[in-house]
Amino acid sequence: MKRMVIILTLLCFFSLPVGILAVNSQKPSFGEIVATGSAQQETQEIDLTVPKADGDRLTTLLETQQVKGWWVVNSLKLAIRKAVADGVSPNTLVLLFLFPLVAALVAFSRQVVGVNGFGMIVPALLSIAFVSTGGMVGLVLLSFVMTSAVFGRMAIKKARIPYLPKLAVLIWLISIAVLGLLIMSPMIGLERLMNVGIFPIMIFVLLAETFIETQITRSVSTSLGMTMETIILAFIAYKLMSSTWIQNQILLQPEISAILILVLDLLIGKYKGLRLSEVWRFRKLLSK
Repeated sequence: MKRMVIILTLLCFFSLPVGILAVNSQKPSFGEIVATGSAQQETQEIDLTVPKADGDRLTTLLETQQVKGWWVVNSLKLAIRKAVADGVSPNTLVLLFLFPLVAALVAFSRQVVGVNGFGMIVPALLSIAFVSTGGMVGLVLLSFVMTSAVFGRMAIKKARIPYLPKLAVLIWLISIAVLGLLIMSPMIGLERLMNVGIFPIMIFVLLAETFIETQITRSVSTSLGMTMETIILAFIAYKLMSSTWIQNQILLQPEISAILILVLDLLIGKYKGLRLSEVWRFRKLLSK
């Protein structure tokens, strides 16, 4: 238990300075505002969790592609353009295509690589939370939530109340801790935390709850390992979802993207060999 607390405390400690540097590095000086302002706007990541329409990069991208040919082949293209014209956000449409891609990535990590993690839904939702907050800000906030959950559980461990009321108290402690962090964020140079919505915070709390439950039912080292694997997998998925090239291909070629994701799922399901983690674990026996 002490080792887990030390690791999480160090993670939170080292993440905060990096987050501060990441935020401060984005503040241009007065002389650089005119020269770099437009360039920073062009390279800024799109938050797919926020619906947008008019003037959005994805909407402009749709307008640059001319759909020709047989209507059955281009059925998804035509349907997407009709939906966007009726007011549906292209960000939401792209996110609906990316979520099965993330699920395929999680399935590949479990079936082929041998990564455990916390199932499929938790890393997938965690990756979307990273998309909403941004990678570094998300890691800082997640580290703080996990650390608050660990110390909160230590504080109420000896309380003689049933499990669910105890879990409610733990969530209350985490919420108060996050509230304090958001209030102090302008003072410590983490202004980007002020724009974080409740959606990613709730997902981070969900991961903390799963971590605590795993710690109770299994060992501390197992729960810590599964948590780290889940976070790493979710961060890889976040980078995949944030790729401008992948977003463009999914939106411009939705029929091909949908078929490729389905084929990828079927190919992963056909894999019956040793997982890569098992190959590494039994490498001495396999070499004989």
